[in-house]
Amino acid sequence: MKFMKLVPILAITSIALLSTTVVTAQPPSKTQRMINQLDKDGDDLVSISEFEVPSRGRGRDRLATADKDGDGNVSRSEMQAQIDERSEQAIERFELADLNDDDFLTEEEITMAAFSRIDRNDDGYIDADELAAARRPAKHRRAS
Repeated sequence: MKFMKLVPILAITSIALLSTTVVTAQPPSKTQRMINQLDKDGDDLVSISEFEVPSRGRGRDRLATADKDGDGNVSRSEMQAQIDERSEQAIERFELADLNDDDFLTEEEITMAAFSRIDRNDDGYIDADELAAARRPAKHRRAS
C-alpha cells in the first residue's frame, strides 16, 4: 500500500526533474554568451574594468573609416565628412527604391529594393550564397 502512494510522488518528481533538465539544456542566448565572454570574475555582471569595446564590428569599422588621417582619432570634420558621404548614399538608395519617381517610398518599393540588393544575379530568387554575402560587411562583399 505504501508503494502505491509513492508511485504518483515518484512520477511527479521524475517529470519535474526531466523538465528542469530540458530547460537547462538549452544553449545560452547570444547576449548571455557575450556576458560570459566579458565577465572575468564570474558574477554574471560586467563591470567597467571587465568591459572591452569590440575590436571589430560596425562601430569599429565606422570609426576606422572616419579616421581619414590615420591618427587613431576621429575629428569633428572627419565625422562630418563621413555623415555627408552616408547622406549621399542614403539619397542614392532612396532614388533607386522610388520606382515610380513620386518622391515617396511605399512598403512594396522598400521590399523590392531590399530584395533586389540581395538577389545579386537578378534571377528573382535569393539563394544561400546571396544571403550570406548580404550579411557580410560591405568591405568583404565581392561585386558580381
